[in-house]
Amino acid sequence: MIRFGDIDVDVDRREVRRAGSVVHLEPQAFDLLIVLIDHRDRVLTKYELLDGVWGHRFVSDANLTTRIKEIRRALGDDGRQQHTIRNVRGRGYRFVADVQVVDGRTWAPTPVGLIGRDPEIAAVIDALVRSPVVTLTGPGGVGKSTLARTVAHRMAAGFGLGTRLVQLSTLDHDQHVLPAITRSLDVLLDADRPDLAIRSIADLDVLVVLDNCEHVVDAVAGVLDRLLAVPSPRIRIVATSQVRLGLRGEELVAVGPFGPDEALALFVERACEVRPQWDVDAVGRDRVSQLLAGLDRLPLTIEMAAARLGSLTFDELESLIGSGVPARHMTHRSPDRRHQSLDSLVTWSAELLDPAHRRMFTEFAVFSGAVSVRDVIAVIGGDGPAALLDLAALAERSLLVVDDDGRDTRFRMLATIRAVAANWLDDSDRAHEVRRRHAEHFTAVGRAIDLEIRTPNEAAGRVRLDAVAAELRSAFVWAQSEEPAMASELCGALYLAAYSSFWSEPAEWSRVVLLTHPGAELDGARIAMAGAQANAGDLDAARESIAATTHSRDGRIRAAALEILADVALYSGDLREALSITDRLHRSGVELADPHWMAIAAVDASLALTYGGEPAAALARLDGLDVEAFSPSDRAWLVYSRGEALSAVGGHDTIESFLGAIALARSVGNPFVTSVAQLSLAVQYARTGNVMMALDVYSECLHDHVRHGNYIHAVTTLRGLVEVLVAAGDDHGAAVVAAATSSASLRPSYGSEIEGLESAVIDLERRVGAPRFADWAGEGRLLDVPAAVRLAAHRVDLLRR
Repeated sequence: MIRFGDIDVDVDRREVRRAGSVVHLEPQAFDLLIVLIDHRDRVLTKYELLDGVWGHRFVSDANLTTRIKEIRRALGDDGRQQHTIRNVRGRGYRFVADVQVVDGRTWAPTPVGLIGRDPEIAAVIDALVRSPVVTLTGPGGVGKSTLARTVAHRMAAGFGLGTRLVQLSTLDHDQHVLPAITRSLDVLLDADRPDLAIRSIADLDVLVVLDNCEHVVDAVAGVLDRLLAVPSPRIRIVATSQVRLGLRGEELVAVGPFGPDEALALFVERACEVRPQWDVDAVGRDRVSQLLAGLDRLPLTIEMAAARLGSLTFDELESLIGSGVPARHMTHRSPDRRHQSLDSLVTWSAELLDPAHRRMFTEFAVFSGAVSVRDVIAVIGGDGPAALLDLAALAERSLLVVDDDGRDTRFRMLATIRAVAANWLDDSDRAHEVRRRHAEHFTAVGRAIDLEIRTPNEAAGRVRLDAVAAELRSAFVWAQSEEPAMASELCGALYLAAYSSFWSEPAEWSRVVLLTHPGAELDGARIAMAGAQANAGDLDAARESIAATTHSRDGRIRAAALEILADVALYSGDLREALSITDRLHRSGVELADPHWMAIAAVDASLALTYGGEPAAALARLDGLDVEAFSPSDRAWLVYSRGEALSAVGGHDTIESFLGAIALARSVGNPFVTSVAQLSLAVQYARTGNVMMALDVYSECLHDHVRHGNYIHAVTTLRGLVEVLVAAGDDHGAAVVAAATSSASLRPSYGSEIEGLESAVIDLERRVGAPRFADWAGEGRLLDVPAAVRLAAHRVDLLRR
């Protein structure tokens, strides 16, 4: 059961009730409503909604519009109010009503109400209207993070991409700040051209929370300073920090300790959670208030103190705090003193632990983010039940936070508490061993995830990857300096995940370890680097990186090298070479019993045959495959390559194939396949005379290419767009784009692409005249690919209005 406002949605009975009365919804409208609710954290494009409800069948946009109107009518919404389903112009639709959890169905939780923070919430929202960057400042434990997340929750519906959280407390080095932000936003970071990523980030319609900036404040300020230098940035940032960032135009909202009434209310609420019958009046409100004043009325100190009532009486708590927290930290009310007070309370709470719990507390500081019990056992030791009890004991004392996403219970430390534990770990004689075990474990986790995303269980593997990204980053940092072979192995294990999702960090890690340890046998790092170079269109560099790995003793490294080489051959138009490589790749897949390489061998062979004028042979190459053994991404590639062959023979299922590939790719968050299939879909719409639908898809392709830095496919997109711009009447734009993609240094055109492009350019020059065409082409030759993509996106968006 799902509830929002006066609406109940019974999923099992497929029934909608409004104010207790059943309202009728057609089956497809009901399915559409569920898809919108399931993905209410973001805007869904019309293609995602069409795929999610109608599957691979081709239907018109009118079907979607009709069902949206039907849902709004049933829910008492309309196109003007949009209090339940919001139309985000140019992007799609988003479900914006607040959903409650009913009868155990798992939904993303909504933040609990804050006590006494309404003025601060209003101040932050007002400040975001005036400035793209608002910083919440205040001492540790004052509740800045909770306030920022609450603001983000309330404002999410106003942004096309919703909100993103970047937890900076998991970072140990300044250089990881920009990579962490780009990963959160699915923006590709080219280490040699970081300004491209900065420009892409600035253009995103999104609210980003940068949480816990103080220990990397200079790096955060540097990134945001460059963001603010972009004219009219759309992005909005809420940062939390104990100190201001020092940016021009930065708006500050000071978050102070609670007042007496709010502090007392929070303490009573938390005390009753651990001891339901606890009565504040029996103790005395003045007495409780005096204790809270001694703790500076910081929300975190209040929660930690209240948590102790699960095992202590108030008298005992009062006595222990009075003797355990140095009085000198309780008399001065400056932020520094408050932070000392919090450190003292954390230290006091930890020192009361028994030896086993103290060891768990100390060594847990090795973890950067939220981890499972299995991770804790692998790194710190112990058996399952005992480790779980130890973790629960720390959580009961507010020394750990418990996250439960419905699938797995994970534990994490708040940044302020982790700082105390990390000092204890540094002073212990087990620090090196714990950090080594952490790096070994998460390198193994990286290998396990790599194997999982090659299977039908790919989606779970990618979710797991997101959950441990911070730990993988920390593992690499340790291994890079202590055991470079392990660092290289980790990079290699992440190659496929990074290659298929435009995740740039593993490639940058690879560059660092290769520069730091020249001449070492670091094949995993070379493979990760080669994949990023191929995606960026630097094909010669990709070949050079691979050259040293093709004779690796590791069969998986050799197969990965062949996969990249096959792609490079296709991008270069060397179709015979591509076919030769796919034969070797198929044999490697069979030898290694890896279905991914068998699938990719078939895909690349089929594409080479199609582009070489043999679509019937391409279709035959795809027949007889055991698709049930393949991952959703690999099935998406197979469906896409079938669509390419069908397009070449004029098959009537071509559009359905491309839509199917997009749906499969999006189901596991694979932007690589999505972008390639979208391009082919746009071309197919143009060929069938549906220029406006082609422009819609081209717009999405171009914006995604900018965001992901996928310039190897951006060139193909621009070349295909020339014909569409001509058909839409934009001769000027067509000439500029054609000239911008005619450089000999870019990927060559071949097959149907070059035929269509040459014909469109010849006709265009004849129609507008050679002098005018030459002037327009001169403009295009001044543009590099990123600039051409931005210009093309702008012109397409103008045509769509």
